[in-house]
Amino acid sequence: MKVFRRARHLHRRTVLAGLAASGAASLLPVPAIGQGTALRVGALLPLTGGLEQHAAQMRLGLETAADAVNGSGGVLGRPVEIVYADTGTTPRGLAETCARLVHDEKVSAAVGPFIAAGRKTAARAFGEFGVPLISATNNEGLFCADNYFSVGPTPNQDIFSLVRHIDGGTGRSYFLIGTYSSWQLSSFRQAILKVIYTFEGSVTGQALTPIDEEAFRPIIRWIADTGADTVLFCVPRMPGVQFVRQARELGLLERIKFGWVGFNEMHAHRLPMAESAEVATVSPFVASDSSGGVPDLVARMQRLGGSDVPATYYAYTHHIALTAIAAAADSAGEVHASAVLKGLTGLRFDSPTGPVTIDAGSRHAHLGIVAARGSGNGLEVTERLGTIAPEAGCTA
Repeated sequence: MKVFRRARHLHRRTVLAGLAASGAASLLPVPAIGQGTALRVGALLPLTGGLEQHAAQMRLGLETAADAVNGSGGVLGRPVEIVYADTGTTPRGLAETCARLVHDEKVSAAVGPFIAAGRKTAARAFGEFGVPLISATNNEGLFCADNYFSVGPTPNQDIFSLVRHIDGGTGRSYFLIGTYSSWQLSSFRQAILKVIYTFEGSVTGQALTPIDEEAFRPIIRWIADTGADTVLFCVPRMPGVQFVRQARELGLLERIKFGWVGFNEMHAHRLPMAESAEVATVSPFVASDSSGGVPDLVARMQRLGGSDVPATYYAYTHHIALTAIAAAADSAGEVHASAVLKGLTGLRFDSPTGPVTIDAGSRHAHLGIVAARGSGNGLEVTERLGTIAPEAGCTA
């Protein structure tokens, strides 16, 4: 896995060009900050392997947060520096990469990885050195450790909330679609037992597809045959757009309710408005939201990333992950790993969508969640679900 430092620009063409580079790129100058030891943060991102668009959004959030912190004088007068490591799409070599970030790059904390299979590996690898790790993507919960924190939604914050929003207690019939991913399988099981059956709903079928699947017509015909009135879809990568298109072509999209866990502006921009508007989701962030500090954050992201990289919830969660690390170090009065680890436990800090609290027991975040649909602006908020406490199913 390649390790390289923060690049000077964030345009998507720069991100993609940097994937092949193994050397260090220059850091943005921060003249107002002192010359003391920097707060160095590792970023475990899928920079190769077909997830470059996702990685660009994550990087956008990290860079925007670093610019804000450094523009305000840094942390305790020291700059924040991001060290990127390419994790690809498998956990192979991940433990060694984590060790290298600690030994060679002297990171005091890390963010990532995106791949569900890497969470435990990375947390345990960093845990050997007392370095905190913050996950910033959807996860199934069920894993807690002293050094592991999460600002990504747990099932009760995204899947359960989406079912409640769509269902409203009416007891609908569901068809579940996901990819071969441990967190999706676990999350589906939890949703069936804790929400769908509670509403006296039913599950008519479940399909698990390869990650890069684009031929969904056989599954769509299967769904039609089962008589399901609701599809719960959990395919975070771009091929999910093909399902929506094919469902419309076969006449399914108009007669069902369609909930997509992880649907965001990246997907919505690839669909005609008539198709996008049929997709419901829940999220901790919607770029068109006019409330709180969201418009300012989106404007800063657009200045940094240009029009090539959309501001999505991936960008937001990675933004607040780095913000949390900086706030933890500032609260602890030190930038070394043990201080950041201590500062993160039970931390409450401000974010563009409102206060975020990291639960002192589970180390997972209380998040403000909104329901949304596709629109001409990407997504539009349809309901504010309020702050939802995490149900991680464990304690550190």
